[in-house]
Amino acid sequence: TDPATAADAGDAPPPPPAIQGPTGDSPPPSRAPERPASAAVASASASASVTSTPTAPAAPTVSRIIRFAIPAMGVWLCSPVLSMIDASAVGLLAGTAQQASLSPAVAVTDYGGLVVAFMYTATTNLVAGAAGRDAEDGATLSSSGATAGPAGGTSTQRTFLSALRLGLLVGGGFGLAMGALSPVLLRALIGPTAAAASPEVFLAADRYVRIRSLGLPAAVCVGTAQSACLGMQDVRSPLYVLLAAAAGGHPEVLA
Repeated sequence: TDPATAADAGDAPPPPPAIQGPTGDSPPPSRAPERPASAAVASASASASVTSTPTAPAAPTVSRIIRFAIPAMGVWLCSPVLSMIDASAVGLLAGTAQQASLSPAVAVTDYGGLVVAFMYTATTNLVAGAAGRDAEDGATLSSSGATAGPAGGTSTQRTFLSALRLGLLVGGGFGLAMGALSPVLLRALIGPTAAAASPEVFLAADRYVRIRSLGLPAAVCVGTAQSACLGMQDVRSPLYVLLAAAAGGHPEVLA
């Protein structure tokens, strides 16, 4: 070999030692135990279900139910009370035949009004559901810090207005039908023989039913508004309105 090459080889540093694995005398490095994939998925789904489960609303107390029920009973008792005021006013201001005609006439108008009772039940349910959704949306907006509401009004307002429009249409159609069918309904109620025997009573009852049928669109709208107030848990406003209507629409009771 060349002496220069041998000298260079002697001056070169030795190669680094090879890294050897652990021997039998040294313990292996510790590793964290791995969790099974199924356990991880189950834990994640359990935490997600706990987070997404809504909290149940608190049950109303007995005192709150009583505060709601007593004014609500007054709201639905106002219609027969107004009919009694009509009967007393007719008895004071009219004759015996007119007072006798009230019995079949009030039966036709009051019991016929039960045909549109579906409007009141549906309005209460729809407005109550819309009010619940608006409460949830309001809580979400307040938690996120947003202040802008929906662009067409709240869901409760839209449902209320739709129910009033539908009530006006239903009341108008029902009023036309009752006014046109008034003689037929009265004869079916009191009988053709009694109608022929007492024409004065029959004509007075027919006149009463026709006049009441003119106010059916407004009556259905008022009933729809009352039902909407009940859906919003407001029982005092319709009670005040009906009391004012009883005093203002029947001033004869104040005499």
